[in-house]
Amino acid sequence: MSSGKRLHVLNVVMVLLKAALTLMAFMLLVSCAKHYDEVKARRVKDVNKSDTINIAVIWDKNINESMLSQGIILAADEINEKGGLFGRPINIRFYHARSDKEEQKLALKVAQDTSNAAVIGHRSSENAILASIIYEYYGLVYLSPSSSRDDLTNHNFQYTFRTNSSDRFVSSQIAAFMKSQGHKKIAIVDDRSLNGDGIADNVMESLADHGLSMVVRRQYTPGKTDFKKLSAELLRYDFDALFVGAMLPQAADFIREARQMGIKQRIFGGYDLDSRSLEKIAGNAANGTIVPTSFNLDLDSQKAREFVQSFKKRFAKPPGTLAALGYDSIKLLLEAIKRGKSADPAVVASHLRFVKDWEGVAGGYSFDLKGDLINKENYFKYLNQTRFIYFDAPDEEEDEDDTE
Repeated sequence: MSSGKRLHVLNVVMVLLKAALTLMAFMLLVSCAKHYDEVKARRVKDVNKSDTINIAVIWDKNINESMLSQGIILAADEINEKGGLFGRPINIRFYHARSDKEEQKLALKVAQDTSNAAVIGHRSSENAILASIIYEYYGLVYLSPSSSRDDLTNHNFQYTFRTNSSDRFVSSQIAAFMKSQGHKKIAIVDDRSLNGDGIADNVMESLADHGLSMVVRRQYTPGKTDFKKLSAELLRYDFDALFVGAMLPQAADFIREARQMGIKQRIFGGYDLDSRSLEKIAGNAANGTIVPTSFNLDLDSQKAREFVQSFKKRFAKPPGTLAALGYDSIKLLLEAIKRGKSADPAVVASHLRFVKDWEGVAGGYSFDLKGDLINKENYFKYLNQTRFIYFDAPDEEEDEDDTE
C-alpha cells in the first residue's frame, strides 16, 4: 500500500474514531440526563408523600460542637411544637463529615436519597461549590450558610442559595469600614485557598473603589506553620492596616507570629475569622482583630431578641453567627414550602428566589435570580480577650461565643 493510501486510511480511521467517541459521549450524556430526570421525578413523589419534611445537614463538626446544628435544631423544634407544616413534622438528618473526601461522598449520598427535600451545610467554599453541582443535577435545594465565594452562584444554578453575603458584597463593606476607621494604606495576606483568595481578591478591588490603596499583597500555602519570613517581609512596607484572607487554624498562627515579629497595625479578617478558635490559637495576639458578621446580638428586632433568649435557655450560651444562619435557613425553607404548598424542590427553589424583605433573626433576606442575597447588612466586631464586642455597642453587650 502506498504512503498516500495509508495516510488516507489513517485519516478515515481517525474520523470514524472521533465519530464513535462523539456518539459514545452523546449516548452517555443522554443516559445521565435520563438518570437525573428520573431521580428528580422520584424526589417530587417521595418528598410530597413522606410523613415528614426531611432536611439534611452536612457539616465538619458533630451536633454537640456545632453552632450551626444547634440553630437548626432550635428552629425545627419550634416548628414541630406547633404541629409542623401542613401536619408534617420537620425531620433533620445530620451528617458529620470528618474529611473533604467524606464530605463529597455524603453530598452524593444525600442527593441520591429522594426523600430529602433540601440540604444545608458545607463550611468551605471548595466543598460547597463541588456539592452544589451534585445537588443541581439531582434536583435538591441547597442553602449555604458559610460559603461567600462568588463562584458558588455564578453558574446560575436552579437549586443553590446562600444565606450570608458574597465576597464581592462583604468586601465593599469591609473597605468602607476600614475607611471609616481612618485607614488608608492596606496590606493583604491570603492563604491561596478558595475562601481566602476569593475574599482577598475582592477586598483588593474594593479598596480602590473607596479611595484606599493596597501597599502589598502576599500569599502563603495552606498548611504552612512558620510565618516569620513572611512577617519580616511585611515589616519592610508602610501600611496602617492588614487584611488577612485566610482560614483557621493557620490564619491564627499567622496572626500570632506577625504580632511576635513586631507587626502592630490593626488586623482585619473575613467571615472565616469570626470564631472563638481565633483566640484559642492566637491568644492575646488576636486581640483587636476586626471581623464582619451578618448577625448582631444587639439587633433591635423582636425576632432576634426572642431567638437569643431561646438559644441561651436551650444551650446555656449565646448564639453565634452560624447558629442564627442555621435557624434562619430552616425558617426560610419552611416559608418557601408554605408559599408553594409543596416540598417539591423545584417549587421551593422558585419561591425562595423571589423572597423579598423576609425578616429573620439575622436581619432581612432578599434573593436575586442567582440565589445571592441582595443588600444584606453586615456588622463589625473586634476580639477582646475571649469575647467579640460589636462596634458602637454598649460595654455590657458582648458576643460571648463564636460562630463555631
